[in-house]
Amino acid sequence: MNEPALVAMTVITGLHVLVQLYSIAYLEMDWGWPRFFGSLSFFEAGLCALVLTDSLFFSYVILELLTFGTYLIVGTWYNQPLVVKGARDAFLTKRIGDLILLAGVIALLPLTGTWNFHGLQAWAADQINNHNALPPAVTLILLALIAGPMGKCAQIPLHLWLDEAMESPLPSTVLRNSVVVVGGAWVLLRLEPLIELSPLVQSVLVIVGGTTAVVASLIALAQIDVKRALSFLVSSWLGLLFVAVGLGGFSVAEHLMLVYPLPMALMLMAIGAIVLTNITQDLTQLGGLWSKRPLMGLAFLTGAAGLMALPPFGGFAALRELLELTAASSSPAVLGGVVLITNALISAGLIRVFGLIWGGRPSIFTTRSPEVLWLMALPTLVLMGLVLHLPQLLVINGVFALSPLPGWGPQALPLLLSTLVGGGLSAVFYLRPHPLAHLPAALGGLQDWLAHDLQTERFYHRTVVWLVVSLARLSAWADHRLIEGFSGASGSAALAGARRLSLTTSGRSQAYALSLVLGVLLMAIWLLVAPPFPSAHLLRPFS
Repeated sequence: MNEPALVAMTVITGLHVLVQLYSIAYLEMDWGWPRFFGSLSFFEAGLCALVLTDSLFFSYVILELLTFGTYLIVGTWYNQPLVVKGARDAFLTKRIGDLILLAGVIALLPLTGTWNFHGLQAWAADQINNHNALPPAVTLILLALIAGPMGKCAQIPLHLWLDEAMESPLPSTVLRNSVVVVGGAWVLLRLEPLIELSPLVQSVLVIVGGTTAVVASLIALAQIDVKRALSFLVSSWLGLLFVAVGLGGFSVAEHLMLVYPLPMALMLMAIGAIVLTNITQDLTQLGGLWSKRPLMGLAFLTGAAGLMALPPFGGFAALRELLELTAASSSPAVLGGVVLITNALISAGLIRVFGLIWGGRPSIFTTRSPEVLWLMALPTLVLMGLVLHLPQLLVINGVFALSPLPGWGPQALPLLLSTLVGGGLSAVFYLRPHPLAHLPAALGGLQDWLAHDLQTERFYHRTVVWLVVSLARLSAWADHRLIEGFSGASGSAALAGARRLSLTTSGRSQAYALSLVLGVLLMAIWLLVAPPFPSAHLLRPFS
């Protein structure tokens, strides 16, 4: 087992143990424990298998199983209509990327002769060494291969499923938003040798990742559901990872993937402790919890610092490497601006969530906020310690160079400045509620537009869904009018003909005998008049 796979297995299994402990307290008064914990274990088994497999085909199969696992676990509380809709929409949205990925996987085998990742790496190296021109069909195959990771990582336009998946219990959200979504990025990194063959594919990854990074972080700023606010920040962070892959910085992408799961899981655990005891996840109904729940507030701030570009935390080093990578690209100003703007917006979004929950004055929901069971507090504090020590662990293992301030280097100052600007402005607006925290009535439409995900779902309903429904209606009409109509008409004609022929039946044996004799005579005349059968010509090839 190589080192990245060993680290990934450790993170997956370690987080799963913490989430299982956390779930015991979170679902203390709930029902359906065997189904829920079975789904969590299904996630863990699928992710471990995805890390261990060396086959692209089996990676696709495992991603399909994870899609099915998402459907099961989102539908845990299946007696609620919104839960049923969320499970269905999450499953169908991910299936789009999976089907395109399957087409690419099948088309790749005749071309390369293997699905083994090491075999694909050798084939790609052979293409580069021999300076072989890449046919357009191969580019289409590679575009199909990246569609699967796009869906799993909730990248635009396949991002709606992660928002819908927030209907599941929060402990499953911890696993899904921290490690399950990274499964697509893992497969994308394994396809590194193939991606390097096509500049077009790399450009698509940069465009998709950059667009998702900026747009998703803007959408997160308008969300009032805390789980959805964090889910769009997940898409935004993974968008930066796609930019790194598109720019050829696969080591940078690995570092982004490495520093992401633990801080995100920590923030979700801290949020879950608040949601459980305050009976709401609406940010407008929370506030003033710093005096009552400071420990969970510190845990959230620790996780937020791990994802912001804030030294000496792990996210700063990885984002600085990405900014340095963009500086060496063909469009340093544009791509560097995307990274800085995204980092500022992510910082603003995280501080906004903290301010609306722990800042301000208590609301009716937060006047009383009892502490959670120790089974929730213990894994949260253990994970908090791991996030705090993550930079030291990365330095000890040689991921980042040893320096007085871990991760410091070129492009560090503008990155730190973007964090301070985004987080600072958000703190001014939300720690003590500011009038500008709510847009004026004239700009209320903008906030509503962002809050509804740029009306993406409505757009899909008016385009893709409308097209599918129209084709289904046309097919139903053709089936009813043409196919069934033709079959029914021909059957009716046959029955009518049979009824008419039945009238010619007299029941007299002399008439039947005469008919047989006339038939034999006509056959004999035909045999005498017809030309001889060319048997010699047919037997010639066998002679």
